[in-house]
Amino acid sequence: MIRRLISGATGWLIAGLLGITVYAGMQARHFATERDAAQAQAARAEDRAAILIEHQQWQRAQIDAMTAALHERDTRMTRDNELMNLVRQAARNLERDDAETADWADQPIPGAVRIWLRDLSADASADDEPAMRADTAVSD
Repeated sequence: MIRRLISGATGWLIAGLLGITVYAGMQARHFATERDAAQAQAARAEDRAAILIEHQQWQRAQIDAMTAALHERDTRMTRDNELMNLVRQAARNLERDDAETADWADQPIPGAVRIWLRDLSADASADDEPAMRADTAVSD
């Protein structure tokens, strides 16, 4: 009786094992597909992170260069202001100590000199601007 039961159940047992094997294979394929998709997504995220880090380093270099340029500009402006103050003080001392210079300083400035000084200061301010204005441009 057991023999008959085993011989009749062998077909069903093989069919059941085959079904379980097919199901396990499908699940393994599904998990492998999900794993590959997750790995591809991780690789894309790493690539994007590398690009963002590179861009951040470029921005940092730009900021450092601008900071250095602004520091140099501030240093130069401070030095120029100190020189201008020294020249102004020397001119005031000369006016105070030298009678001939004091008489000359009391006279009105000639019109041509006034125009020249105005044009000179306009040219100096145009050099600080990004684009030169048309009315201060010098033709060759």
